[in-house]
Amino acid sequence: MFTFNALKMAGLVCSLLTTVLVTALLAPRTAQAQVLYGSLVGNVKDPSGAAVPRATVTVTNKGTNLTREAATDESGGYSLTDLQAGIYSLKISQQGFKTFEQTDVTVSLNNVIRVDITLQVGEVSETVTITGEAALLQTETSEVHTDLVASELENLPVPLGRNYQQIFRALPGFSPPVNSHSIPSNPARSLEFNVNGTSDNQNNTRVDGVSTYNVLLPHVVSYIPTLESLQEVNIVTNSFDAEQGLAGGAAINLQSKSGTNQMHGSLFEYHSDNHLKAWPDQIDAPELNTGNKPKLVYNQFGGTAGGAIKNDKLFYFVSYEGSFDHRAVQRRVTVPSAAMKKGDFSASDTPIYDPLTGNPDGTGRAQFSVAPVDPNYALCDTATNPQCLNILPAARMDSIAGKLAALIPDPNLSGTRNNYYAAAPFAFNRHQVDTKINYNATPKLNLTGTFGVLHYITSVPTVFGDELVGRPIGGSSNPGHGHGKTYRFTVMGTYTFTPNIVLDAHFGWARQGTASEQPGLGTNIGSDVLGIPGTNGTRAFESGWPQFDFNGSDDFATIGVDNNFMPYYRHDPQYQYVANLSWIKGKHNLRFGTDLYHMGLNEAQAEFLFGAYGAQGGFNFERGPTLRCEEGAPGGGCNQTSGSSRSNSFAAFM
Repeated sequence: MFTFNALKMAGLVCSLLTTVLVTALLAPRTAQAQVLYGSLVGNVKDPSGAAVPRATVTVTNKGTNLTREAATDESGGYSLTDLQAGIYSLKISQQGFKTFEQTDVTVSLNNVIRVDITLQVGEVSETVTITGEAALLQTETSEVHTDLVASELENLPVPLGRNYQQIFRALPGFSPPVNSHSIPSNPARSLEFNVNGTSDNQNNTRVDGVSTYNVLLPHVVSYIPTLESLQEVNIVTNSFDAEQGLAGGAAINLQSKSGTNQMHGSLFEYHSDNHLKAWPDQIDAPELNTGNKPKLVYNQFGGTAGGAIKNDKLFYFVSYEGSFDHRAVQRRVTVPSAAMKKGDFSASDTPIYDPLTGNPDGTGRAQFSVAPVDPNYALCDTATNPQCLNILPAARMDSIAGKLAALIPDPNLSGTRNNYYAAAPFAFNRHQVDTKINYNATPKLNLTGTFGVLHYITSVPTVFGDELVGRPIGGSSNPGHGHGKTYRFTVMGTYTFTPNIVLDAHFGWARQGTASEQPGLGTNIGSDVLGIPGTNGTRAFESGWPQFDFNGSDDFATIGVDNNFMPYYRHDPQYQYVANLSWIKGKHNLRFGTDLYHMGLNEAQAEFLFGAYGAQGGFNFERGPTLRCEEGAPGGGCNQTSGSSRSNSFAAFM
């Protein structure tokens, strides 16, 4: 039996917290990085190696003139936390020593930079200036991480799409990132990857401090900022600290660019088209390799601008990127011959048997034939088929099947398999804007806000067009029209109570909005147009085409909707509340914080099971009904007999 004593549990918790606090206070000062910021630490000594206490340490952001001050402690150590990423100048002064200044100190996201200094004896009015960056050797943390800065992100070669995740293939421990899911399910075109053997859904990506899960599909993210808008990407793959939770494989932190006192901007365009590509592979259909190559035009262009609204006070940055993927997509499928659609199966290489004849077990069935009085007798070529076998009597042909068969196009290629070639235009248009505002409200209070929006539309054609639908031709796996907007928003700030007590906090919100709608939606085609009871339903997502398969779509191309999860509408919100307090007390550096994260699924979708049909209903026509079983056939069923062909399933449909 298990018993629970609340008083004992409360005592245990208090003892544990006390132990943790005492351990932290007794431990020597260790530098700590922050997800959104960087830290600068070091020791100040005189020429003899003795500590220089109470020296004034001043850092100034060279882009915005933001200034922070601290003082060295009794051991000569200093620590400046919650610094925005950027290039800083470091100045240290103390009576009896020359003022020390080092320019171009790079403070980066989620990193601790150490700069140790030896002051020279002299007057404070004298200055010793060092030009150069701090050493790149990481000595302050045990974590394993990689930093990708703006110059690398913009100049390293990446494929069209300009996704920073493509660079992960060059990092140790990463599997090659790959595309994942349809465009409507993943409009950001986020890539899927594994890190150090962990599951692909064990990675956490934060954009300006806020996690960007695709809530339904957590192995991809919902938002990919434009490449030109990124200041830095920090990837931690081992020894995470508590502030980088929600990750087992990689904790990935992205930071947007900020404006500075100097205005900067850029313009870019990337282009590819069919004239730069080889012919599509159509080895078994050489007649398709003639004329002009299929259209393919991909353009990705945009620009950035950043500067000061008010010097040293208020700054802005904005980027825009447009992606336009327009191409002619092609697919080859199998369709029945014109004769088969009329009920004439005389060219079939197997007999077509009447399921209403013979025995219940399928034995003894008679082969279909027509008499001279039958309207379909005109289909009979008595010279080669005097008994008019394998022709369906007109009275036996289903009227609904006749309507559908009349809509199926005739073959336009030779042969009986892959004998229909469909080509149509595909389009994927995406617009994306990322912005950032920095406000140095007071010497102690700094505020930042970011906003991003991604808007997209897709048009994916189907092999039989809007009239009969069928499977998607290409470009994306979801037929019809996709559309939606994904938003992200962050407001963050730091407040310096004293040089040794700094608070940083941020709130983030994101929402992925996406929808995918197949052709024919809005009309109950199964129940109202074709008159088939039990198809469609009363709700909007249950409208449209039912699915018609032939031997599980192995024999002929599917008619109607080809996806059992269509349509869907998703509006998935995410909220994140983060607050951290850094407190430097003597030789101890303490950091306390909380990270509250709320995710929601707000979706309408035709839920599906594997092997089942969607909300519109569906039918599968097997070969068995028009086969004849032999006595003692293995398994006792018509599907077990030899000699069946694709004609049998379409005959069962007719």
